[in-house]
Amino acid sequence: MTTWLETCQKQLARLEKTSVLADKLITLSNKTGVDIPPDLLRRLNIERPRLNRQLERLHTNRFEVAVIGLEKAGKSALLNAWLGQEILPSARERCTFTSTEIWSAQTEEDQLLFIQYYSKEEIGKLQMQRRDALLGILSERERKEIQEDFDDTEKHLSEISVFSKQKSGFSQHFVDIGEISEQLQSAVFKNRAQSLAIKRIQLKTVRLRSDRDIIFHDVPGFNSGILMHAEQATERLKNCDAIIYAKEMKQPSITGPEKEMLVIADSEDPSVKVSDKVFVVLTQADAMDDQIDFKETYTKHRSYWPSVPERRLIPVCARAHLVEFGIPSEDTLRRTKNADDKAKMKKLGINDGMVALKESINYYIDNERSGVLERRCDALVSGIRQIANEVLLKLEPIYGVFDETEIQEDDLLGKDFNQWWGREWQRIKKDFDTWYAEVIQGRKEADAVGSEHFELAALHVAYDEKIEFLLTNLTTAQPDELKRIYTAGGTISMPDPREGNYKIREELFREIQKKFETELTDQLAQALQALIDQIAFKTQSLLWETEEVRKTLLHSDVDENLEQARIRHGFQVLFLRFSRVAVEAFIAKPLHARERLLNERAAEIKTLEAFYQGDDKAKHEGGLTHYLRYGLWTKLTQSGGTGSRAKVAEKPPAKSQVIQDIVNAVAAEAMPPAKKAAEEPGNMSVNEPDNFEAVVAEINGDLTALLDYLKNSVFYAAGFITYCNQELERIRNRFKEMEDNDRQWIGIIRTAVKYEKNPNIPYNIAHTRRDFRMRREIAVELKEVRESCTNVF
Repeated sequence: MTTWLETCQKQLARLEKTSVLADKLITLSNKTGVDIPPDLLRRLNIERPRLNRQLERLHTNRFEVAVIGLEKAGKSALLNAWLGQEILPSARERCTFTSTEIWSAQTEEDQLLFIQYYSKEEIGKLQMQRRDALLGILSERERKEIQEDFDDTEKHLSEISVFSKQKSGFSQHFVDIGEISEQLQSAVFKNRAQSLAIKRIQLKTVRLRSDRDIIFHDVPGFNSGILMHAEQATERLKNCDAIIYAKEMKQPSITGPEKEMLVIADSEDPSVKVSDKVFVVLTQADAMDDQIDFKETYTKHRSYWPSVPERRLIPVCARAHLVEFGIPSEDTLRRTKNADDKAKMKKLGINDGMVALKESINYYIDNERSGVLERRCDALVSGIRQIANEVLLKLEPIYGVFDETEIQEDDLLGKDFNQWWGREWQRIKKDFDTWYAEVIQGRKEADAVGSEHFELAALHVAYDEKIEFLLTNLTTAQPDELKRIYTAGGTISMPDPREGNYKIREELFREIQKKFETELTDQLAQALQALIDQIAFKTQSLLWETEEVRKTLLHSDVDENLEQARIRHGFQVLFLRFSRVAVEAFIAKPLHARERLLNERAAEIKTLEAFYQGDDKAKHEGGLTHYLRYGLWTKLTQSGGTGSRAKVAEKPPAKSQVIQDIVNAVAAEAMPPAKKAAEEPGNMSVNEPDNFEAVVAEINGDLTALLDYLKNSVFYAAGFITYCNQELERIRNRFKEMEDNDRQWIGIIRTAVKYEKNPNIPYNIAHTRRDFRMRREIAVELKEVRESCTNVF
């Protein structure tokens, strides 16, 4: 049987030859330019970094394991249990800003704790990313934690800068791992300034297998909301040989951030499935109620990982292991009792799982990883060879046969071409601006009724239909479901109306929020993308249908899905900014319990009122506040009733007036309750519903009002049309700046003319022979590539 070292040496020799071949291909691509299709270049630019990363790992003979999972999933507790001592911060001490590495040490004298700090510039970048994250879509917990990190960094900035100046970081050798416990715990969470300054922790210890060069990476949570943390996690995943995926036992599902982690890990190894190298560790396994609950939950987890061997799907209780075999922290002891843990695990029919986990990983290291390495290297070699053969197929008919007697090519595209292009470019810009103004550009008041482009106007109709469909098909709002929720937890004969009202609204609020976060913005993004494509096709038409124009303008060499995701995210952020307020105002609380909300959300509520463009004037100019307080819209004091939509919304309120209205409204909301009540029309009072039918009537009224405001206020307040126009302007300006600033279009047109790639271009060239020296060089390099393909095995 081939040993791991023999496998490494064999694969290293193959990859080094493949690396030489890849370098030759890159040299060729730089010289031949458009002769190599962009798809081939894209594939080469993907495979080359993968090849480099694998070569580096083979040179250093390291085995790297990424420990991944969401925040609070128990990654640090798991590593503590592995080490046999609670040395890393547990779930209570948040450490999202720190990347922790645990290296195997050969001897006790090699054991080391090293702490690296962020530079001053990196701290500034982190603060900017936190500020940006707070403007996006976050859960309440994520928002709270990021805001806390931002505020604490600002508060301790001078202390943090002291650590940032330590460019060499902090080092401490030790013999027993307990010697560094206090230093590590203090650095990570007891000293807030120091913890915020830490970029990376490296711990070398003999408590990993000393006969193997192993590194465990405690990867920061993907759901931390901070770009730098996500980049660190991505880099770790790209360099890993195996994955320990920490997943809470009681959460048998895979969330969006978890999917991102697994997709990145999967994309690095197209030939090796994630299931071939993942260890799914089901943490906090003792949280199950009984054996039936445990088995059912385990089966659900198993359904997500059908290809993972059972020995690599392991329930673990790290805390229990620490208490019984390690040195737990005081906090862990406060949260658990040894006898209770033993009894609970005995009841579930399990042990703490750590022995099984170590045995599974050791088995993988000793028996399985050689096969995984061979498949990965086979794919890398095959991928580069395939690209090389396709490059040869494209270039050899052009450059492969070289005539030494061919004369050197004259300068065919010099001064005359530049003068011609200068005149043509000025004409093209003028034609483009005229077309854009006539076909794409909307009116100045971009979010007013009727001002949008006709495709965006159609989008508004589709938006209304989607909103109405989502709200009229709510599972929670079905009669049987309403009755079930209303009576749950109370006596069947005498349910509490107030409690039922709250319970229905809680589930209704949750369902609406979930639907709004996942099901709405695709249609908006598609409409905008259609207009962007229209601009791109126009630019290609103006440049004589030259093929490279559209993909160059739209960055088609970058994954188009990422660009579309960016547009969808932009719409989602705009929509949720005001829709969340609307859903909270109408649905979250019963009518009698909204006073606090009216005070806390006064500015947002008045903003929604100011942007209301519906037919009913009673729902505008204070009507929303009145409805939320009394459940009724204000009566009209002016004659004329409710006119048509066109009459009510001929012109949106001026921005300055909207701001003044909001300021006045917020001031009014701050009025003492007694005075406010006295000034309300009729000094109305709110009666709580006293039975199921009354509760449902109140909720249905709120749903109807919510639907109206989502269609006639949130659409305008969110500024969808402004966002669309900004994106369109960005593409418009990019087209002109790519020539005015970077001279890109002249390069593309020059190449097309020189090599006669586009007969539509109205510029004649007398000769088409290629540069003598370049052809000779390329011919020689093609020969070398052919020979390299033969030598790579």
